[in-house]
Amino acid sequence: MYLQLFKTDRSVEMNIAATLLDEFGPLHQEPDFLLREELREVGNFYAVLLAIAAGALTNSQISAQTGIGDRSLTYYLRQLASLGYISRRHSLTSDRPNAKRVRYALDDPLLRFWFRFVFPDLSFLLQAGPERGLRDRIHPQLDAYFGQCFERLCREALPVLYEREGVLSGYQIGEYWDKTCQIDVVGLRQDGVIDLGECRWGQTRSVSALLTELEAKIARYPNKRNATILPRLFTRQPLPSPADGAVRCHYLEDLYA
Repeated sequence: MYLQLFKTDRSVEMNIAATLLDEFGPLHQEPDFLLREELREVGNFYAVLLAIAAGALTNSQISAQTGIGDRSLTYYLRQLASLGYISRRHSLTSDRPNAKRVRYALDDPLLRFWFRFVFPDLSFLLQAGPERGLRDRIHPQLDAYFGQCFERLCREALPVLYEREGVLSGYQIGEYWDKTCQIDVVGLRQDGVIDLGECRWGQTRSVSALLTELEAKIARYPNKRNATILPRLFTRQPLPSPADGAVRCHYLEDLYA
């Protein structure tokens, strides 16, 4: 719905400036109106959303950034999750999820952007205007932000790839993390295969270099049921797939072709 406000004759960045950064833009205050209709005493809710948008993923990180104690924080997180604004994520393996290993994510794309870039700098944007705000505050961080969005997009696209490849078994899709390892895409299938994927939005030297990174992570993944591991690489630009079929390569335009 919100993308309908973007004009095709403008770049993505110019659309962002016109719709979100301009004080008279149609989306500049939309998240604020939306949340105030749904919630009372929005201050702590805003603090939680701001912390998650800035990269706080766990209860302890969110509590440290907001100053909200564990018991009260649980209430705010549950309320936001019940409204569909955030979600609880577990590190995906064949084991039962560990209730203590939970991360939170901002699911609503408008809120995710607004709390990352707009809300923290409302005063600056009002004073400097949308063009300077885009240039000075948002543009330097935008590529890293797009990289995080790309990881989410790749996970969402995996069912499309399964359908294209004729995968008929049931599956779960998520990500994996531990203290030393982060795997962007995990497809836990019921046909004895686990897809493990690395996403790279920025420049990539070669498939072999990216595959080497992924293989090091695969070695740390707990494959207790000895499933067949299928490596996948997701990149912004197309890369040549190895002739031996050791890895499946996907690029941005291919995901929804």
